[in-house]
Amino acid sequence: MRAEPDRRTTGGHDRPWEVPSWVDPVVARATGIIGGPLGRHGVVGGRGLAGVAAALTLLGALSLGLGVWQKGHCLMKGWSTPDQFWRACYSDLPVVHVSSPLAGRELPWVGEGAATGTAPLPGAVMWLLAQVTPRAGTGLAAQQWVFSLWALLAVVLLGLAVLALVSLSPTRPWQAAHLAVSPVLALLALVSTDLLGVTLMVLGLWAWRRDRPWAAGVLLGLAALVRPFPLLVLAAVVLVGWRRGRLLPALQTVVGAVLGALVVLVPLVAVQPEALSAARQWWGQPAGFGALQMVPRLVGLTVPTAATTAVAVAGWLLALTLGVRLSAPGRAGGSPGVVGLSALMLLVVALTSASLSVQSGLWVLPLLALSGVRWSRHLVWALAESLVFLTTWLHLAYDSDPGRGLPGDAYAVALVLRALAWSWLLWEVARGDRPVAQRPAPTSTPVRTDSSS
Repeated sequence: MRAEPDRRTTGGHDRPWEVPSWVDPVVARATGIIGGPLGRHGVVGGRGLAGVAAALTLLGALSLGLGVWQKGHCLMKGWSTPDQFWRACYSDLPVVHVSSPLAGRELPWVGEGAATGTAPLPGAVMWLLAQVTPRAGTGLAAQQWVFSLWALLAVVLLGLAVLALVSLSPTRPWQAAHLAVSPVLALLALVSTDLLGVTLMVLGLWAWRRDRPWAAGVLLGLAALVRPFPLLVLAAVVLVGWRRGRLLPALQTVVGAVLGALVVLVPLVAVQPEALSAARQWWGQPAGFGALQMVPRLVGLTVPTAATTAVAVAGWLLALTLGVRLSAPGRAGGSPGVVGLSALMLLVVALTSASLSVQSGLWVLPLLALSGVRWSRHLVWALAESLVFLTTWLHLAYDSDPGRGLPGDAYAVALVLRALAWSWLLWEVARGDRPVAQRPAPTSTPVRTDSSS
């Protein structure tokens, strides 16, 4: 009698579906709230990848809902200092809206309270939100509307990112949960507009994998207008493309990135040249919150601003040099793919950065989803991110009430722990992105890497 196919992995068809609750003990334990891991006769992926993406998007919307709940005090009472720090409910969107020209539905970079540190694309997005907000001005209603509109837009952005991640890893679609249900997402997605850049970066990776270099470049160029981290992904794409005989698509991606950035920058700068003020301010600034470079200042040492800038610039140069070396063919152990190379370069830049804001952790989540990192490692890193999230606000409030706030030396400990967590996790991401033939034999169910090109 012919044996039946294993429905746990194929659903009766020639298509593998790896289920996290069968291969990851942390996920298996977490499923206890819904009745435990999927049974041996369960059919996975009966509705295809679209069903997985829909389920993860719903879970992601619930995570964002938790984020709204976490910031509920400010949502009901307003974002005021220092209360927003004591309650850990700070968010750039309502704060910048009411303290800048955005309150009058104008661009934020010129006028009373100009938000000169706001990057071009986030400033443009906040301006668009101000245009559709029913309540203008600086009152609580205006803050509530801006925050709520961003929360709704965040659900759409998360859905697009999840759909792209599922498409990038068709044999491991549930790995997109590393973005959709991460504790880091609930804490950080509503602090700023960084989720927009994360989504654009993921879509850029998707376009590159689909042999659409022009689209990949445009998307990565737009993402870089939110925060410079996507430039590292662009560098990884170019290096991997060059080393693997795809030099022309790599060059097309670079040109597309320049064009994508110019599409936003040219009209924005034509109307308000101060939109580039954030880039000018970066040069020559002292070490800011979240950065490892801030530790000496927190413990009472004086570090020249020029030295801080020099270390940050050197970090970018070192990261690019490391990328060139590691992408070289013929290396022992194999050269990493785009995800692994991006992770290593991001690690160097993060450790040498002049500022590494609390929401920077959002940019790590897509790399986790594409590398197959275990949830146990994800949660340890998320714990360090949560610690910095809380201690940053407490340190900011220290001046208003030293008895309740967090002194500098304690905050320095949290930053060091965060740097260690980033180093460990991103190294694991890079290890998981080596060619399959070069990896050590797995001790459990093998995990295939879909991000090597």
